[in-house]
Amino acid sequence: ASIEIRLAQRRDAAPVAALLGELGYPSSPEQATERLERIAADPSMWVIVAEAGSELAGLGALHVQNLVERDEPGCQVAALVVGQRFRRRGIGELLMQALEDEARRRGGKVIALNTAHRRADAHAFYEALGYEHTGRRYAKKLG
Repeated sequence: ASIEIRLAQRRDAAPVAALLGELGYPSSPEQATERLERIAADPSMWVIVAEAGSELAGLGALHVQNLVERDEPGCQVAALVVGQRFRRRGIGELLMQALEDEARRRGGKVIALNTAHRRADAHAFYEALGYEHTGRRYAKKLG
């Protein structure tokens, strides 16, 4: 089946919530709807989906921000997930290519991403696409 990459829309909320759950971020369709609406109003964010036939097979998100340490905008892959049933069909590569193309259109010279230590398969995928392991990420819960 052919794969179509398009902008995420409000009507995608239920399958987007399911994909986020597969990524390890359980979300309700209502939460996904609210997030997609917030993102649609935020020009620094760009969210796309991969459609295989009539099913949502994957999701990619790009965040572009002004940086204090560089002249060009900072571009980050904010999310990437391909549904379990659709993996190993080139969908992740298509989504990443679209995110990289958009980052270039927005003036980005470098694109970065975060991935959890436990995701060895994701690490191999990103390295195969030319990404380098360049640092560490630290997180702290605020509460």
